[in-house]
Parts: sequence; C-alpha cells; structure tokens
Amino acid sequence: MSELSKNDLKNIKGIFTEALEPFAKAVQKDFAEVRSEVSEIKSEVSEIKSDVGLMKFELQEVKKDVQEIKRNSSELFTKLDEFISLYKRQAQELTILREQVKRLEDRMAQLEARQR
Repeated sequence: MSELSKNDLKNIKGIFTEALEPFAKAVQKDFAEVRSEVSEIKSEVSEIKSDVGLMKFELQEVKKDVQEIKRNSSELFTKLDEFISLYKRQAQELTILREQVKRLEDRMAQLEARQR
C-alpha cells in the first residue's frame, strides 16, 4: 500500500467537506428551528407559570373572603338566635300580661256586679 501525500489528503478533505457541507448546513438550520421552538415554549411556560402564580394569589384572596363570610354569617346567626329568643320571651310575657288583664277585667266586672 502506498502512502497518501499531503496533496491527496487535501483533495480527500475537500471532497468530504464538499459532500458534508450541505448536510451540516441543513443540520444547523434544523437546530436553529429547534432552538426557536424551544425558546417559544420557554416563553409560553413562563407565561403559564405567571398565570398560575396569579391564580394562586387570587385563590388565597377568595379563601380569605370565604373565611370572612363564614365568620360574619356565624355572628349573624348568633345575633338572629338571640333576637328570636328575645321575641319568644316577649310573646310569652305578652300572653301572661293578657291573661292578667283578663283576670283583672273579670274581677272588676265581678266587683261592679256586686255593687249593683
């Protein structure tokens, strides 16, 4: 076997370079497209993360509002129970007073009947 000369090596290198250059350019173009798509995806993911963070914040605010509503409704029901209890007591007292007035009227009617 004979050894290759420097000139032969240059020619072989040129042939390989010529043959591989279109392939290398196509691969570089494909990688550039992939980088662009990855960059777009990163941007979208970043927006989604931002939206999720905002939603978490808003959800925390809603939870606080719900807790406040629960607390207020609990206080409202307590006050309503107290009012109903007071109303029932007043109704009972009015019934008792009505009966007392009725007895007094009956006594007065009896006293008037005796005096005649």
